[in-house]
Amino acid sequence: MDCLEGMKLLDDNSVDSIVTDPPYELGFMGKKWDSTGIAYNVDVWRECLRVLKPGGHLLAFGGTRTQHRMVCAIEDAGFEIREQIQWIFGSGFPKSMN
Repeated sequence: MDCLEGMKLLDDNSVDSIVTDPPYELGFMGKKWDSTGIAYNVDVWRECLRVLKPGGHLLAFGGTRTQHRMVCAIEDAGFEIREQIQWIFGSGFPKSMN
């Protein structure tokens, strides 16, 4: 079951907050799971809005190169976009020491 199917089983206004880290849609290392389009799917974000209680918050992680497209989908779903939190890290993908 994917997230969209699972959320359809939840009642309206039943979730206090949502924290999610959808695929960044970069096709990371050629993996199919990172190029599904789900982060840009307005229907997914509409379901998030439907299940959130009034005043609930959505925190969605996004990649630096693609987060703007995800934010547009979230806004198109009806969310009010508030502040952004930046997670600044010093290195990319971990590398072996040997």
